[in-house]
Amino acid sequence: MSFLAPLYLLGIAAAAAPIVLHLVRRAPRGEVVFSSLMYLKPTPPVSARRSRLEHLLLMLLRIAALCLLAFAFARPYLSRALPGLLGPARERVMVLVDTSASMRRGDAWPKAVALARKAIESRAEGDELAVFAFDTETRPLLAFSEARALDPAARRATAIARVEAASPSWRATRLGQALIEAVAALDFESAAEREQAPRERRIVLVSDLERGGRLEALGDFDWPSNVQLEIEPVELPGANASLTLAEPGRAAHDRPNEPRRVVVSNEPGHDQDAFTLVWSSDGGKPQGAPIPVHVPPGESRVVSAQAPAGLGGARVLTLKGDAYDFDNMVSIAVPPAETIDVVYLGNDRADDPAGARFFLERAFENAPGRTVRVLAEARQGASAWPAAKRPGLVVIAAEPPDPLRSQLVSFVESGGLALVLLGPEPPRATLATLAQVDPRTLALPLVSGDWMLGQIDFAHPLFAPFAGAGFNDFTRIHFWKICDIKAGALGGARIVARFESGAPAVVELARGKGRVVVLASSWRPVDSQLARSSKFVPLLATLLESGAPGSRLGDRIAIGDPVPLAGAEPLSIKKPDGSTALATGVFKDTDSPGFYTATGSSPPFSFAVNLDPQEGRTAPVAREVFEQYGCRLSRRAPTPVDVAQVALERETEQESRQKAWRPIIVSLLGVLLLETLLAGRARGRAPTPAEAFTS
Repeated sequence: MSFLAPLYLLGIAAAAAPIVLHLVRRAPRGEVVFSSLMYLKPTPPVSARRSRLEHLLLMLLRIAALCLLAFAFARPYLSRALPGLLGPARERVMVLVDTSASMRRGDAWPKAVALARKAIESRAEGDELAVFAFDTETRPLLAFSEARALDPAARRATAIARVEAASPSWRATRLGQALIEAVAALDFESAAEREQAPRERRIVLVSDLERGGRLEALGDFDWPSNVQLEIEPVELPGANASLTLAEPGRAAHDRPNEPRRVVVSNEPGHDQDAFTLVWSSDGGKPQGAPIPVHVPPGESRVVSAQAPAGLGGARVLTLKGDAYDFDNMVSIAVPPAETIDVVYLGNDRADDPAGARFFLERAFENAPGRTVRVLAEARQGASAWPAAKRPGLVVIAAEPPDPLRSQLVSFVESGGLALVLLGPEPPRATLATLAQVDPRTLALPLVSGDWMLGQIDFAHPLFAPFAGAGFNDFTRIHFWKICDIKAGALGGARIVARFESGAPAVVELARGKGRVVVLASSWRPVDSQLARSSKFVPLLATLLESGAPGSRLGDRIAIGDPVPLAGAEPLSIKKPDGSTALATGVFKDTDSPGFYTATGSSPPFSFAVNLDPQEGRTAPVAREVFEQYGCRLSRRAPTPVDVAQVALERETEQESRQKAWRPIIVSLLGVLLLETLLAGRARGRAPTPAEAFTS
């Protein structure tokens, strides 16, 4: 047993007080008054007997109360033997190396390797060691489990070799998340490891500590008291200037012939304030006249850069005049103008504001950089189906004729996208054919009432653009007529959205290489408020983007972002370095900036991937920022005083968990209660006059 405040045990010496008090003889409590002696001078009686202890049990209870009180204030707890304060402290150490894009500037990476080598070589033989690298993700170069199987010399040599074999990526920095994951890796131990003597934990961070490193994740994280953060900063001379798109959310094809707005940022302390912007084609020579830009240190400027005439669809804008050029280029993909056909199968006219076609045509009126044609003539017969070009989307609002239905099935199976509207006259036979179920068992009863969407799968590509907090409110869209789709009626369909009653609202079917999206209502004004809501046009645009061959991605992709691909056929993606990769549905290997070209679709299409804008903010953050987030910083190796301080903190934590003083206080109260009862009984027994006289 150990004590957190052992000096309070000196209070046990107070137990001598009851013994002394019990040995002191008191004056007789009985008194007999004689009238004949009232004029005599009183003389205290002299005891003829030696002092002796009285009420032994009462005295023992009082001694026990004082001892229990001293024990409670000393705060006892049970613990394993602690390592000697003056001996070498065994540590569990993780070297965390920054491999983000900002480490590509100048000689930052060689300096980082040298600092990591120094941190690894300085570890004691008894220390556990691991090496992790991070950018947007944290990954082990040498895990604790692997390092534990090596002897100390081989462990250090292997760790150094793994660091030297690594290289910085083009990805963004997530420093806050990396530190959280590093703490989790430090705390992960097996049951056998927990039985060993506890080790101190330390993270050695090797990074340029850029301001764009996103430390915000540490704001909600409770930094452990037994983990120290040792920072080894990678310092570079001079400052950095960067070039980013002013509108990263808008693709270049939105305004292909208009100037592009870019942001030139110049960090404080830069020795340059005059730069130039130069246009070029992908891998080609500069074209057009350079655009001069004046940006004082510590400021940013928005520049409207007009591309020269004749520049192709793969355009590159480069910032000249900066010593660190890793973030001085943006790639802009401008796809050629195209025409996308949307086939509408329904009975209403284009000029009928009460029909679904009226709103469908107006939803695509001002599609930037492309032309969307709504073809409704296909409803009259199979011969009117556009054979020269594959439609991007087919909207089915009524039963098509049998020949057209067969062509519709072939269209979906080959990778097409169809949207089925279940209005007052739902296309039951066509839906049954697409879902491969018996049309006689497919019941789609029309129900009238007032419903809203109650559950939406925002992970689905159709609703993913609305996942943000400011866009996910669908409570203002009311549906008055819906078709009740029973569970399992459409086979293994995926329910994307439900009404508040739990009935399916949006269902997705997979047929061959294509998809069928079923809306359990319609957007006619008498059926719902969908067409008159702000969500209608974005929903149709998302459908068209996923169904049209060659997604119009433009330059909206950052390093590491997944790229959705249209269709179910595998596409061959040519990367900026010339290598190729196959992808179906989603392409995730966007690991370098530049242009990516997808082939295997008709026609091929390109998209641009650019550096994360935050990577250009390379000015280092102060160490105080880490302390403000609660990190326990350390500049040096632990001393005996550090070990003692950590040991004291561990003891305090153990004592606070055990709270052994609570049962001691309960026992103390019990002893005091018993002492009170016994003292009351002893005081209540009064002596007789004879006893008082003879005493």
